[in-house]
Amino acid sequence: MATEVRLPQAGMGMTDGTVLAWLKDVGDQVRRGECIAEVEAAKTTVEIEAPCDGVLARILAPEGTLVPVREIMALIAEPADPVERAAGASPPAEPGDPDAASPRSPAPPEAAQVQVVPAARRLAREHGISLTDVPGSGPGGRITEADVRAQIAPAASARPLTGTRAVIARRMLASLQNSAQYTLIRAVDVTELSDRHDNATLPAGVTYTDAVARAVALSLAAHPDLNAHILGEEVRVSAAIDLGIGIDTEDGLVVGVLRNVGDLALADLAARRKALTERVRTGRATVTELQGSTFTISNLGRLGIDAFTPIINPPEVAILGVGRITDQPAPSDGGITWRKSMTLSLTVDHRAVDGAPAARFLAGVADRLQAPAAL
Repeated sequence: MATEVRLPQAGMGMTDGTVLAWLKDVGDQVRRGECIAEVEAAKTTVEIEAPCDGVLARILAPEGTLVPVREIMALIAEPADPVERAAGASPPAEPGDPDAASPRSPAPPEAAQVQVVPAARRLAREHGISLTDVPGSGPGGRITEADVRAQIAPAASARPLTGTRAVIARRMLASLQNSAQYTLIRAVDVTELSDRHDNATLPAGVTYTDAVARAVALSLAAHPDLNAHILGEEVRVSAAIDLGIGIDTEDGLVVGVLRNVGDLALADLAARRKALTERVRTGRATVTELQGSTFTISNLGRLGIDAFTPIINPPEVAILGVGRITDQPAPSDGGITWRKSMTLSLTVDHRAVDGAPAARFLAGVADRLQAPAAL
């Protein structure tokens, strides 16, 4: 009798996942607890383990498939069973069973017949290359990473929306379609903050992003309506301040989450933000570190951007965009002096927060950045 391999729920907010790679082929022996597939969920990688010893009899969710939580992904046959017998139709669904799998077509030939190293599968997926068109040079015709790279040039014009890119595309489009977003823009005099940063009088390791994050945390405590989620017809204000930090990775923008930062000192916040960024960029962040933020910060200043319109990270009600620091002239004693200026762009969901309270929140952030001793 075949054993079902289902997609587990790795976090409360996880509803589905995209199959990145099968690390075993149909007919391969597997052992209980062995990683047999990788699934992307909430912008992190979830390892799918074999629930028992046996033979991978059938793959029901090929690479690139979006799989709901608890959906059947594959079947594992007992070691003594012929693969052909176990690879038939899925067991009949019990009436009323919400987890029952819907009928699926058999796995495509490449999933069942072609031997492919995992790195080659990932590279082919990233460049939209069909493995059925790649001749294998490895032992027994196995497709290697070098074989796929040889096909990249002629296929370079195609860029499929899969994996992390597809997740970002779906979430950002849904954000714009399902909310009433407006943006407030304000220039902030950060001359004193810049002097402290350049003269190393801030706590060790503190960056401008950390200073902004601390100012945001303090301002959210005073203006909690922006520290909220909007779910259906309800706005749920969160008691905990869980800051999302936009992190640029090779696979796209990922939001890492710093939990309970309301009472966190600036130096401690900086240390935690640095460690989280490293985990996200090396693929070691957990699912809970990549979801559940209550407010997000996106800093494009280091890339030379003055101001931009950030898109809200749903179900949050606001996001703060941070621009670069520039030199601006200001009147002084009848003459002109040069001051350091940073532009902040606050995008808010009008369904949850009106313009005036949003402006007061942004003013609180600006005041704290202008007088960094308050941080």
